[in-house]
Amino acid sequence: MLVAALFVPQMVGGVYTGLGRAEPPAFRPLATLWLFMSVAVWFWGYSRAHRVPWIMDMGWFLMVAWFVVVPYYIISREGGRGVLRIGLFLLTYLAAVAAGWATAIWTRLLCGAE
Repeated sequence: MLVAALFVPQMVGGVYTGLGRAEPPAFRPLATLWLFMSVAVWFWGYSRAHRVPWIMDMGWFLMVAWFVVVPYYIISREGGRGVLRIGLFLLTYLAAVAAGWATAIWTRLLCGAE
């Protein structure tokens, strides 16, 4: 689900860009919400598997500061392997951005949009 939350919005945005059209106004907020929710669901499963205790309001805290909270817990539980896991996430994010650019280019080439 996390990989889909990274790739799908980038590729859909690439189609819109390739066609020369603006994205719908709700597209980016929904894509961001999808990413936040998939990170929360993944971290919930991760924390259960690694017995990470959750504070009472971890859900809202995670939504606001996930980019700090999640790496902290991963590195504290896994050490060097956690850094590799974080690097894999960043690499996947960059691959999603590249896939969005490639989708925009291919859409522009195939549809002949100006």
